[in-house]
Amino acid sequence: MEPALISIAVCTYNGEKYLREQLDSLTEQDYPSLEIVIVDDCSSDGTYTLLEQYQQRNDQIRLYKNEENLGFNKNFARALSLCKGSFIAIADQDDIWDLHKISLMMASIDDNLLLYHDSAIIDHNGSLTGKMSDGHRFVKGQCTAYLLYNNSISGHACFFNKELLSHTGPFPENMYYDWWMAYTAACLGRLDFIMDTLVYHRRHLSNSTVKDTINDKDRRVRNLNIFRDHPLNPKETEYLISKLLHAYQLLLNTTFSFYLCYLLIANSEKIFYTRKKSLFSRIKFIIKESQS
Repeated sequence: MEPALISIAVCTYNGEKYLREQLDSLTEQDYPSLEIVIVDDCSSDGTYTLLEQYQQRNDQIRLYKNEENLGFNKNFARALSLCKGSFIAIADQDDIWDLHKISLMMASIDDNLLLYHDSAIIDHNGSLTGKMSDGHRFVKGQCTAYLLYNNSISGHACFFNKELLSHTGPFPENMYYDWWMAYTAACLGRLDFIMDTLVYHRRHLSNSTVKDTINDKDRRVRNLNIFRDHPLNPKETEYLISKLLHAYQLLLNTTFSFYLCYLLIANSEKIFYTRKKSLFSRIKFIIKESQS
């Protein structure tokens, strides 16, 4: 039987500096049926020229260039829409993949909609600085409450059944696409992980993930509003979100919300689980969060 076609979705933007190492690790994957879908978001450096060079000698690569800059989320949405594979993996332009990554993920996904893995963290020089699991706990199954405040599921680690896209709808404009995809898979209870370290994930000042311009508390409230409207929400999580949003609304009229403080403490084992923090750090956060 022919192996299933798997797509690797890559979005590029002014990534010439580290791109060659990543392209080599993608084109040398040991899985036999791959397409590499690359969408460039109007790079102004030598990124697109380098991509053309790789495309000319590798027929797995399908290369596109946007007519105008779409930005991070919309560019990935376009890349995913162009993928023909039954399964899709997401690749950042400046990482380096284990050459067995696709084979291992395909062998492990089973009936899950989304599977993710651990990653090694490297700096701009390629020096190892740690692992994703050093600071995060991974979650699986119907774990929506665990994803309300923090996300431990990075796009570069995601491997998913294309069926997932039929449940996500358009990516919310003000939320990272990987967080929304993970939350959707969790709503359906079809989210899992493996602890294999399959990517060297590069962190440096030019990473494409842009920081929010609003303060953290406003961002959390914004995210809760987005999650509240997810059509697949489990009733228990929907109820928790409604109570949290009500508590934040009450906070607008007082200097300290004992109700919000109570909710955060009562649900702390879930909503703070993914981020590895000391008990003191949790308490400090809850007190600050409950203040206006």
